[in-house]
Amino acid sequence: MSTSKYLVAYAILTTASLLTLTNPHQLESANLTSVKDTLQSSRLSVRARVDATGTTAGSSNVKLKTSASAPANTITTNNLKAQDSIVIGTGTYTVVDIIDSDEFTVTPVLAAGDADDNDPIYLKMKPRHVVQFTTASAVANGSFRILLPADSTNPNDGNPDDEGYDFGGGTVDVTASNVTGYTFASGTATAYGGANCTAPTDYHCFDIGYTGSGAVGTTITINIGNTNGTNTPIAPSTGTSHTEGTADTYPIIVRNYASGADPDADSPIDATTARVAHIEAVRVTATVDPTISFTIAGIASGNTRCGVSTDVTTTATGVPFGSMTLNTFKTLAQDLTVSTNASGGYVVTGSENDQLGLGGATSPFIPDNPGNNSLASESVSDEWTTATVNGFGYSLQNVDAASIAFQYTTATGNCTGTFCSRQFADITGAETPQTLFSSTTVANAENAYVCYRLSVGATQAAGDYENQITYTATGTF
Repeated sequence: MSTSKYLVAYAILTTASLLTLTNPHQLESANLTSVKDTLQSSRLSVRARVDATGTTAGSSNVKLKTSASAPANTITTNNLKAQDSIVIGTGTYTVVDIIDSDEFTVTPVLAAGDADDNDPIYLKMKPRHVVQFTTASAVANGSFRILLPADSTNPNDGNPDDEGYDFGGGTVDVTASNVTGYTFASGTATAYGGANCTAPTDYHCFDIGYTGSGAVGTTITINIGNTNGTNTPIAPSTGTSHTEGTADTYPIIVRNYASGADPDADSPIDATTARVAHIEAVRVTATVDPTISFTIAGIASGNTRCGVSTDVTTTATGVPFGSMTLNTFKTLAQDLTVSTNASGGYVVTGSENDQLGLGGATSPFIPDNPGNNSLASESVSDEWTTATVNGFGYSLQNVDAASIAFQYTTATGNCTGTFCSRQFADITGAETPQTLFSSTTVANAENAYVCYRLSVGATQAAGDYENQITYTATGTF
């Protein structure tokens, strides 16, 4: 299902589950209380692999492996959504549409080398961690360490892991808010296995020291990472044992150390273990049927349109000039209105079946407006303010259309801006219907006035003249 010019639109919403905590695990030290890690998003990362059957370089279609054997830990598209930025092979792509449980489309098309069997597919979720807890002891000039679980294999390669957080392949920012008794220094972050981050095993270390007396019952807030995803750990991916729709939970350990303690070797003064949950996003889809509406409304006499007062009331289907006084203008108007949910907008065109003919015949006829300078045509504007220049033509007045071909106030080319006019395209003369107004995006009741003008001379044969004007509104879906 492509998103280009098919009459289908999708509304996609991603929701994120809040974290869940278990009862704190009792340690030998005292428990910090009210420990929580408020995640910016609890959405799991994606760690899938390309299935070369159905995936081709130069195409937008991607098929992923559906076998749970490593390294294809994510085996469905259920945690992907449109507009996700993902890595396929070595290239970065944007998800356009989810086709089914194992196929999706991307933009740009797949580059050579990014469509090979078992090429990685990564969605790297980088939620900021806001860790809050309440102190249990007054520890002066100490430090806090937060431990997030790490995968034992490649815990810092910058790609999602299925057993913990990937450190991100760079640095991680650690900050804290000063409170009474605690003035915090700059925090440090160390990937598992780095210097001073080896115990306990399979945990990343996030440390921040402070000066001050400490206090009992003080709420501490420590931030790991940033809201824009920079310098932030990568959330775990769906693992081989993951059940879709059921959260995977991970331990988070918070410790308070005495001044000068070695967090890798010394026991903390206080500590607590809590748990944080990650789950898939919920992809909500809906189909919005394509719509376009176009109305023509009459305008009563005495209304100012295109800078003049209208002479006769029009209806939705009639523009009755009535009896004409020689070499005298009559100006009438209608209101054209368009609404559409077409993503590419709309175009309104206008044309006439022929010039105004006696009894609807082709001859004799009232000629199309030549303009003051005899330069007016279906596509070229000319000022028309001299009533002895006889003919039939029109002008436009924009109300709120996104774009309009010209207006009565246009003061460029052959127009001076009093009543700039054109002829209607005559389809019997093989002229192409002309765009009157348009939009390149969705539109809600955009409208413009069409102002019809007529003047006849003494040599015009008596009788009733008529033609038909056709307006067409076309949406680009």
